[in-house]
Amino acid sequence: MAVLRVVPVAGETTWSFLHRIADAYGLQVGDLRAWWRWENPVPRVRGGRPDGEVLLDAVALQQLVQWCRIPAGHLARALPSWAAGPEVLVDRGRAGAGRGWARWRMGALEWGPVVFGCRLCAVRRGAGGGPVWVYRQPWQRWCGRHGRWLLAVGGGHRLEFVDMGALGGELARARRRWGRVETAAGVAGGEVFALARAVVCRWWASREFWARETVWGPRLDGVVEATRRRCGGVAGWGDAQWRLLVRDAVVFPEVVAVAAALVDERLVERAGRRMQGLLRDRAGVEPFAAMLGERLERPWLAGVEVAGAPGPLARWVAVTAREHRTPGGGPVSGRYRGRWSVRAPHRPVEVGAGLLELAGSSSAGGGGWGEAAVGEGSGGPLVAGGSSGGPGWALRQREADLFADGVERARCHVERFGHLAVAHTGSGVVDGFDLGRWLARRRTDAASLTAGQSAQLERLDPWWNPPWPVGWQRCWYRARAYVVVHGPVHGGDNLEGLAGWLQTWLRRQIPRYESLHPGQRELLARLGLSAGEVERFRAWPARRRHPGEAFAAARRYAAQFGHLAVTGATVIDGIVLDAWLSAARRRQRTAGRPTRLGTRLDALDVWWNPLWALSWQRWWWAAHHHLHGLPEGARWWPDAPGREGALAWLRRQHTETVLLPGQQQLVADLMRVAGEGPLWRPRISDRAWRTLSGMLPVRPAGDRRYRSEREILEAIVHIACTGHSWPQLPLELGSHAACRIRSARWHADGTLTRICRARLPEQDRAWQRHLVEHLASAYE
Repeated sequence: MAVLRVVPVAGETTWSFLHRIADAYGLQVGDLRAWWRWENPVPRVRGGRPDGEVLLDAVALQQLVQWCRIPAGHLARALPSWAAGPEVLVDRGRAGAGRGWARWRMGALEWGPVVFGCRLCAVRRGAGGGPVWVYRQPWQRWCGRHGRWLLAVGGGHRLEFVDMGALGGELARARRRWGRVETAAGVAGGEVFALARAVVCRWWASREFWARETVWGPRLDGVVEATRRRCGGVAGWGDAQWRLLVRDAVVFPEVVAVAAALVDERLVERAGRRMQGLLRDRAGVEPFAAMLGERLERPWLAGVEVAGAPGPLARWVAVTAREHRTPGGGPVSGRYRGRWSVRAPHRPVEVGAGLLELAGSSSAGGGGWGEAAVGEGSGGPLVAGGSSGGPGWALRQREADLFADGVERARCHVERFGHLAVAHTGSGVVDGFDLGRWLARRRTDAASLTAGQSAQLERLDPWWNPPWPVGWQRCWYRARAYVVVHGPVHGGDNLEGLAGWLQTWLRRQIPRYESLHPGQRELLARLGLSAGEVERFRAWPARRRHPGEAFAAARRYAAQFGHLAVTGATVIDGIVLDAWLSAARRRQRTAGRPTRLGTRLDALDVWWNPLWALSWQRWWWAAHHHLHGLPEGARWWPDAPGREGALAWLRRQHTETVLLPGQQQLVADLMRVAGEGPLWRPRISDRAWRTLSGMLPVRPAGDRRYRSEREILEAIVHIACTGHSWPQLPLELGSHAACRIRSARWHADGTLTRICRARLPEQDRAWQRHLVEHLASAYE
């Protein structure tokens, strides 16, 4: 594959950049997607989904750099979503095999609305002339180089831009002016623009405004004609659709002018003095509207604003005057949120929703938006006529119809099954309607449902949107049906006699009963399993324990001691942990593959099921913890060897030649930390020996032993300090049989007891303490 150079457009989506890279290599974007593993599927829509985004992890981003031959720093500045992928997809345990991971994103994106980019600007940066999708705020849609106003994606039409023709200079001046307004607005720049746009779009939909307006009509005619000439017409479109499409481009200079007036504190203060006492009447907005009309060269604007119902400008005036009457108000950010917020009824209809409403209005056969257009020339307002109920009425009516249809299908499901705990899978599709998916979306948007809509669903099933998983609720309904027929459950009989599936489900609830939601505990009580019954079940002397309890005991042991090499009888909360782990090891070895329980135990201790003896693994963990330190919150187990004994064992294992490859690797890993050293070193100092030599029994006459008594005492001390057995005695200390016999003789005649009680130098106190403990454990 030839390597080309493709430069991203500033603010371009990663999804768009992938399309352009594929186009440069003569491939489809699906060919590039195949290089990565995906967390969720990309929608299979012809031509791609321009309203989505792709997040890539570090490996996938590096491949992207290699394909386009652009430095990663430049890509990070040009692609807004560049840094989001590694943050979302980091540390998921998915690394390996050199393949990256990707995630598909839909819905509102934090980098701004997605619009069509200018193809002419993109061609200069490599690749073909395909569509480009970029993040642009509403005030960033103007491409001054090519005289285009970029349109948002998902508008329900095929047009990508509006050709502004001779209006380019006016838009460029407005764009420069907006830079100064944005600086004055500070953190509330976007909210100021949204409020100004709502004010101007309300004028656009006003008959009274168009009856006097002389600027917008010619401007609208020129933009529509230039766009039709450059992009061609759209089948079925009339004047109303074109007016809606080009509205934001036509009114952009006025929107910027209104925003500049709203952030002009001197103008607001002048208007505030004139507004005192007028806020209880709609005329309270008239002083500011009059000053605003002077700025916009529309002196009649105040009369138009007062004639209609109170709009966003009237609300802004009221809130601003209220803040001026309250000295020492809140912080700037809080003030902006109050002043600049736009209520839902005041928000202008967007292109996509407006086109859908126009289509519904025209198909209804009367009172469409196109018939309500009036004004000078071809410029007229976009207002709802006939039977419509205002902007967005047809869309709201359509949503209400869809909701009513979903409620009816939910009612049919309740009549048949008695609940709405429907699985979110494709298997629930009935007559082309997926009730599970519909309910899942209603649960996601529960906060935006009206009180009436929520009441309809609650009447069908009060637990249609529980604060716990729907799968749990579905199991509860099944258990309730069982209890109605067979009677309530109780814990006094160890749940014997219940159906197998019900026993399994209840045994999963009992160990975590205290952590369940109060509503879940209430529902379990309706089945008969109250808190008292749970205690009766737990007190049953020979009850069968749930595997989850045993795993919880293993987790506690691992957290307490740092491993699962349990060799002796160990009982935790009534669970015989060593026997349970042995059974788990047998099951995994019999299966010949990792079991589900084995996978969970691997997360606690990767060496919980070794190929060698557990006692060897237990010594290895002791050496590991002595060299690396105990894990946080862990402590030493009762029979854990000391540091000296563990390191002596480790060095002896390093010299062994019969270890398995896995054991050899474990020993080598620790030896790199411990370093090479002797297996034995003298512990008794010369000063201590001068004291102890007089305590040893006198040799009988004719004793020809050539072994030094100091060497024999060193051997006894070595065994006491390391905890090793006599056969593990280092060769430097001679025969272990002779040393063991002498140790037993000295213990019998009290010699070792006198050595333990002797006053020795400080450096000998450590081995003396170990000798005391060794005698107490070996000869008790």
